[in-house]
Amino acid sequence: MERRGQSGFTLIEMLCVLALVGLLMGLLLPSLGAVRNSSLRQRSRIQLHGLAMALEDYVLHYGHPPEFLADPEVPVPPGTLGRAIFFALQGVDGTADPQNPDNVRFYVFGVDERDSQGRLVDAFGGSEIYAMGRRRGRLTIPREAFPEEIRDLVPEGGVPEPFVLWSLSDRPNRRGTSWQ
Repeated sequence: MERRGQSGFTLIEMLCVLALVGLLMGLLLPSLGAVRNSSLRQRSRIQLHGLAMALEDYVLHYGHPPEFLADPEVPVPPGTLGRAIFFALQGVDGTADPQNPDNVRFYVFGVDERDSQGRLVDAFGGSEIYAMGRRRGRLTIPREAFPEEIRDLVPEGGVPEPFVLWSLSDRPNRRGTSWQ
């Protein structure tokens, strides 16, 4: 029964509206997560590409790769890479470091590129970042030089870059590479 002079929603109308809003939120939230992951993957790619370019600038300046890349075509593990890459590419204010004796700033690390322990991290916050360079005289880094867990991402003919950086984690959506 409808009473004159009173307006409002019935309980059924209110439940239908809430169910519809819940359904729309359920459809929208997963797509927002996918957009966020895509954005973080792209940010990681840009960061890793920037680091690879800074390594190329280092070689142009000094005529050889940094000490931590002394054995090309062997991935530099994250524990070794973190501190060494900071000193080699950013330099230390007022102090000459053996990695960068001229104290040249090839790359300026952002505050979000280091974790609380000073390790290099990607856009996802993962610290499993590896680096590798090609041997002198080679045109590519061969596919066989890459670890098994990322070999399927590497083109059959190898990677025609002087340096490659990539990050790994236990979740596939935290993967970022400099060559893709």
